[in-house]
Amino acid sequence: MATRKRRWAVALTGAAALLVSGCGSLGADEVESVAATFAGAEDDPAARCQLLAANVVEALVEGEGASCEDAIADLPVGSGDVTAVEVWGEEAQARLTDDTVFLTRTADGWKVTAAACRSQGAGLPYTCQVEGS
Repeated sequence: MATRKRRWAVALTGAAALLVSGCGSLGADEVESVAATFAGAEDDPAARCQLLAANVVEALVEGEGASCEDAIADLPVGSGDVTAVEVWGEEAQARLTDDTVFLTRTADGWKVTAAACRSQGAGLPYTCQVEGS
């Protein structure tokens, strides 16, 4: 009887792991798609602005004193290929060949919360030129 319960527990644990890993890869695919679209829109600032989280658009407009489109066109936002994606629940990071962007899952899908980010070294926070408050 104890062996049967143990097998059941192992089976449930395995099923849960498959569900979690499956959801993670789906999230990673979505994050990669949004990051690639964001990077590929270097000649379309309006498209980039549509992919930004609302608080990022507000901070960008306020901080730069210009429309989102004008402000983001003047910042060194990357346009390279997506090289790596990490998803942590509702938050994600996408590394591009020339930038790192951070994203969050919203009711409207994944949105960019920070871009033009550079690492300050292992264990230290990134510095980003495009981010919300």
